[in-house]
Formats: sequence, structure tokens, C-alpha cells
Amino acid sequence: MDLPFVLLNVFAREGDPFSGNPLAVFPDAGSLATERMQAIARQLNLSETTFVTRVEADDAEPGTPVVAEVRIFTPGYEMPFAGHPTLGTADVVAGLSGILGGPADEVVLRMPAGPIPVTREGDGWRLAARSGSSRAAGVDAVGLAGILGLGDAGGHVRVVEAGTAWVDVGVEQLLVQLDGVEAVRACRPDASAVERVLAPMTTEPHVYVWAWAGERSLEVRLFAALGGALDEDPATGSACANLGALLAEAGHRGVDLEVSQGAHVSRPSLLRLRIDDEGVVSVAGRVVRVGEGTLNLP
Repeated sequence: MDLPFVLLNVFAREGDPFSGNPLAVFPDAGSLATERMQAIARQLNLSETTFVTRVEADDAEPGTPVVAEVRIFTPGYEMPFAGHPTLGTADVVAGLSGILGGPADEVVLRMPAGPIPVTREGDGWRLAARSGSSRAAGVDAVGLAGILGLGDAGGHVRVVEAGTAWVDVGVEQLLVQLDGVEAVRACRPDASAVERVLAPMTTEPHVYVWAWAGERSLEVRLFAALGGALDEDPATGSACANLGALLAEAGHRGVDLEVSQGAHVSRPSLLRLRIDDEGVVSVAGRVVRVGEGTLNLP
């Protein structure tokens, strides 16, 4: 069996095709069993790999969204939703030959977390986030500073509790506001401490640190701890959507924000976060195709 795939970088910065978060998309994966999808994702070893299992375009009218069913896998498990796989997969689905006679500008991706509308925007795509939920962090500021490796700077704790909470618009993450970008850059989390403290509270111990870098800009980092190891993500659309939900709840409306991530893993990324006047959150970014190939399976 020969399976074609597309390799993309999502949330890439202009002028740097090797920035952003890498993604592999298999556009014709309807015949694959779950176990085979997981094995392929493990083989490629990217942060996520997506599989398009069905595209509903036969009865679509021109100007209407193309609907596709999609599954997302990390090398270790399936995810109900993730941001950069959503944008990258939308780009591939929209460009499939034979759909409405040309590339589509609107796509709806059906995922385990629910349908996600995605719209073309310049050289990228914008996803509309679902409404979500939030809950208290369950760890005080001193405890959070400790697991993040920030310690106690002369009696000053760098965690801002007002901007710290668990948020879930598709994937739950612990958002931790810090008092400046210097604190974001200084984070040196202890993997075992992150897992020990957060794992009892959630299925995925992810912590997303953020701080204002300017009036309309933020700097963020996301850390995931599992099995005593710590991974840092280059660009996390789901966490950016969670951040939008948190900011909307705090009263931020009618704003467009630039969110920088990935510099610490040499994958500088730019996410465009929008909160409209009604508090609806969307996340956009550039999508760059960097290659295509075929996976040869027995």
C-alpha cells in the first residue's frame, strides 16, 4: 500500500520556511485502522500527524465549506483537537483536486472534539475556537513558580494568579501568567515536578506560560511532561485558543493580538489571536508546504 502525505510547517514566520510547527497530513487514510495510524505517527515522530478519513464534497455547492473527517495522532496517543494540525490539514483538504473545481476557501474539519470551521486568510488559515470551560489552577503561585524553575526572586513571586487557570476549548491546559517576558524566557521546568503536581489534576500535564510583551503582543511557551521527560512545543494553537478564552473572560474584546512562541526550540512561530466584540475566539497562522512523499506499507 502506498500512502501519499504532505509535509507542512504551520504558524511559520514570513521569510523563514523552516519556522513554525511541522505536520504531516495523509489525505487519503480512510482504509487505515487506528493501530496503523498510531504506528505511522510514531514512525514519523512529529509532534502531530493527521489522517483525513473522509471528504464530503460530492454534493457541495460552490462557495460552501468542504467537510472532512480527521484524526490527529502524536507519536504516543490520539488527540481530540489540536491547533496547528487543524490549520495544516485544512490547507491540504482545500487543495484536493476535484473539489468544486478548485481550492476551497472554507473547510469544516470533524474531529473527536467536534466540528471546527476553518477559513482561508491570506497565506494561511484561521480556525474558529469552540466555547470552553475553565477552573481554578489548584496550585498556588509559589508552587507554580517552583515547578517552573523560577524559584523565589528575593521574595517576589513571578506568577500572576489573576491570569492563571485550567482552560479547555478542546484540549485542557494549565495557563500560567508571568509578570514579564523575562520570566517566560527564564523558565526551566522540572519534568518530574510538573508531572507529579499536574498529572493528578488532568489527563495531559501541559503547562502554558504567557506574558504581555506589548499592548497587542504576547510571548508564550508550552511544556508537556510525560514519563519523566519534558517536551517544549514550537507553536500550540489549542493553547492559544485557550488563552483567548481566558482573556475574553477577563474582558478583552475586539482585539487582534500577536503571539510569539518557539524561539527556545529554534522554531520561531507567530500565532494571530483574535477576540471579537462578542468574545468569540479565533486563531490564525501561515501554512507553508515544504514537501510531499509516499509511505510504502506492506
